[in-house]
Amino acid sequence: MTENQINHNLSWAGVCIIGLGGHAKNKLIPGLEAAGLKVIGVVSRNPALTMSGVQVFVTVTDAISCLPETTLFVIATPPNVHYAQVKAVIEAGRDVFVEKPAFLSLKESVELSRLADEHGVVLVEMLMYLENNSVQQIISELKCASGSVKNIECQFLIPSVPLGTFRTEASLGNSLLSDMACYPLSLLAIAGYDLSNLVLVVDDLRAKQNPIFCIRGKSQQTNFYIRVGRNGQYRNKVKLVFDDDRQVSCEPFFYGREGHRKLISATSAGMLTEQIHETNAYERMFLRKRFEWLATQESRSESLCLVSDGLERLGRQAGML
Repeated sequence: MTENQINHNLSWAGVCIIGLGGHAKNKLIPGLEAAGLKVIGVVSRNPALTMSGVQVFVTVTDAISCLPETTLFVIATPPNVHYAQVKAVIEAGRDVFVEKPAFLSLKESVELSRLADEHGVVLVEMLMYLENNSVQQIISELKCASGSVKNIECQFLIPSVPLGTFRTEASLGNSLLSDMACYPLSLLAIAGYDLSNLVLVVDDLRAKQNPIFCIRGKSQQTNFYIRVGRNGQYRNKVKLVFDDDRQVSCEPFFYGREGHRKLISATSAGMLTEQIHETNAYERMFLRKRFEWLATQESRSESLCLVSDGLERLGRQAGML
């Protein structure tokens, strides 16, 4: 046990949110409250911010110093500042959840994963879609039939980008490439695929307002086809094609809100459509206890490193690094 390692209880005393933007207000805080976790602190650059019953801090260091040792820190800031904020929280011996993409380089992911293990704290990259039963069905299909998957096709396209967000395309950390490609890359990494030969085959960066990124790759006999970015029509779908031409698809896939998912299985004999109702993934994620997160930390860290390595290489190909 290191000097700053904390002997945590099985539950958190409360939550401190770092970065109080629209995502934190509209998705994270309702999910935390539904899971019975109370927000007791906020780190914000807004000096005029006040919240009833919540301490407001200007810096992460101030929050760490003033809040209980068993506080969970939830980071909802742009990716470019994640590394410094997560490192400060981990070195203080606190658990931390961080918005995706957690980190933008393999070096950062390896260092902070190791640091979290040394301090005995939880480090979670918040990929809400993984809480869905439909997603777990697709992952099970990939793992059980890994030798017979011919193609994995992922489409994640949005019609517009919310005003006032960090997605300016000025760098990898401010891009739709990192913000959206981390989803399909995480799916492939969790399913056990090699991401070392991903190639950015099309990047319509000349149209800065509507960037679309087409990514291809191959792991053994399985081909990857990925399209992410901004387009006129919303698309959020994953399709698996097997050697016997059986197909399985799910949509919307990379999605954390409550609602129905359409799971389609198609063979030469016909098509079967299943509607799966998913509850709020944010609530489900925050309901999990810290000992459960610690039990999966090693495998999650491996996936985290694979994804950040893939994003870093794609960012270089796109001229963002």
